Amino acid sequence: MARILLLEDDEEFAELLKMDLELSDHEVIITDSGSKALDHLTNGHFDLLIADIYIWKGGRVQNDGGLLLAGRLRRLRITDKSDRRGRIPIIVISGAINRPGQANILNVASSVGADAVLAKPFSSDDMHDAVTRMLIDHPV
Repeated sequence: MARILLLEDDEEFAELLKMDLELSDHEVIITDSGSKALDHLTNGHFDLLIADIYIWKGGRVQNDGGLLLAGRLRRLRITDKSDRRGRIPIIVISGAINRPGQANILNVASSVGADAVLAKPFSSDDMHDAVTRMLIDHPV
């Protein structure tokens, strides 16, 4: 059905999400940094990006996560309408909303370019509904 790029630092969670989406005949490629995700989007065709807001490595949040990537892609939508990367729909996910000071992080993600947001933990049905909605409402 769709080719999906998944930006997620939690390897186990990423594999579970990949398996779940593959049951609906989607092809899922996993990456663990925003810069690698941008490379994938530059060099290949994807129908959807699912991106975790924060990417952790070595116990520290990296500045190369989904929030920054969503902003970069949406900037392309405004500055270069011919660049297909700017048209890709983005679902931002995060488990950080329960951390102090992070209650509005999904709203921030929406304001910088996410087309849909999901708070972890989310159900398989919620993810599938969001994926279907993005593929219908935002074809690349």
